[in-house]
Amino acid sequence: MHLPGLIPLLIVLALAFLLFGRPGRISNIMEDLGKGIRGFKKGLGDPDAPPPAAEPPAQLRDQTPRKDDERTGA
Repeated sequence: MHLPGLIPLLIVLALAFLLFGRPGRISNIMEDLGKGIRGFKKGLGDPDAPPPAAEPPAQLRDQTPRKDDERTGA
């Protein structure tokens, strides 16, 4: 039986180190993958539906004094 060469072994060892080198690494990768899939599915939702309308910005009252305003004393 033929043994794998040095380069394929180094690649496999590097991948194993990246995946198992730190505790919780695989669970973090799977969590990120799940978030990506959920975001992708949300993006594929109903393409004809308009995006949700954003709340309009708050209106500010004009606070400059008018000439006929009694509070100005004019």
